[in-house]
Formats: sequence, C-alpha cells, structure tokens
Amino acid sequence: MSFPAKVDGFGTRLDTSTGRFDAVNHMDRPKFVRMFASAPISKGDAVCFDFTVSTNGLGNNVTKCAVGAAATKQAIGIAAADIAEDDIGLIQIQGLCTFADIDDTADDPGALLAAGATAGRLTLDVVAALPVAILVTEGTAGSKNSTVYLLNPANL
Repeated sequence: MSFPAKVDGFGTRLDTSTGRFDAVNHMDRPKFVRMFASAPISKGDAVCFDFTVSTNGLGNNVTKCAVGAAATKQAIGIAAADIAEDDIGLIQIQGLCTFADIDDTADDPGALLAAGATAGRLTLDVVAALPVAILVTEGTAGSKNSTVYLLNPANL
C-alpha cells in the first residue's frame, strides 16, 4: 500500500511495504528546444514565437522579442547560439542561463524579467507580458552576460 507525501516540494509516494519513497508526477522537461529563426538571432537574444511566418508551420518560428508590439512582447526563451534566418537553432527555455541580454543595469537579483524595449533584451517585468525569467546576476546592458533563471512561460 502507498500514500502521497510531500518531500522537498516534490510529490512522492511511500511504499509502506518496503519503506521506499518513489517520485510521482515527475516530468523530465527539456531545457532546450530547436526552432526556426524568422530573422537573424544572436546568442543571448530573448526570443518570442513569430506567428507571422507559417512556412515551417505556425509556432515553429522565433524572432527577437520586444515589448512595443503585441506580436513580439511575450518572450519564451534565450537563443543558445547565433541562428541565421530560416535556419534551425537552439533556444534555452528553462533553467539557469548565463548569457542573457538585458536592457538596463538597475535591476535587483530576484526581479522578474520580460521582453524589453530593445529587441532581444529583457527588462523588469511589465504588466503587458508574462515574465520569462528571474534575474540572478546582472551583467552589463547589451553584453549578453547576465545570469537569469528561465521560467518556460510557454510550457514547452
């Protein structure tokens, strides 16, 4: 017989006949996804889905995010390498990322970040978009050397 228990925030199940705990509701989610670039993207750029391009199927293309337009305001991750237009590239969507680009240098560790005014950069979370990351260590604006913890807002 077994029953649910909470250990360190993860659901576990105790098998009372063996005394062993087993994980339940455990998902092995990817840290990276591969997507097409609708425009040239550099390593460290924050990206969003590009639903204006359907060549490779809707939801398979990304472009640099920016808060100014509805189509580009929801960041989903950070480009892990340079990606040429129409090529497939690696996008980090969750976990610790050490190469994110930020808009300014007045943010505190723990601050929620979302798409910034400059395409491809993150800034303090604005009401218009879900946060994509939590600031861990702030680098220099435009240098792609900030450390963030990505939250996977698109649930990829």
